[in-house]
Amino acid sequence: METSTFPLTTAVPHFPATYLRGMQRIALPYLNRTIFISVDDITFLEGEGNYTYLCTRDRKRYIVSKTLKEFEKMLDRSLFLRIHKSHMVNLAYVQQGPSNNDRQIRLTDGREVAISRRRMKEIATQLMQYRQKLAN
Repeated sequence: METSTFPLTTAVPHFPATYLRGMQRIALPYLNRTIFISVDDITFLEGEGNYTYLCTRDRKRYIVSKTLKEFEKMLDRSLFLRIHKSHMVNLAYVQQGPSNNDRQIRLTDGREVAISRRRMKEIATQLMQYRQKLAN
């Protein structure tokens, strides 16, 4: 398996032409009010027990009292990929995929997210399919 680099610039997501942006938002309780975050702005999710951290492209991090499994059911599977028991990424923000000796995905904002050893081949295949969708 070789390193797969996407031709992206920093913090610029690349969505397939068929994807309708801005159609889904998530309501979050935040500082005694409710804010709405566009699903398109979520770069990755990090699960920690019964809580999930939503990390956005403006580098903000929100905590939600839902499990990562609940978000996996809720979010578009063609755009979000579970890459580890505690991580899920938005494929539009993936800049570099895994290589043979590096079990990390690099996002467009420079952050690196760990990949499950057991799912390496499956994840590399899904990243390749997503890249092909972008090319079409």
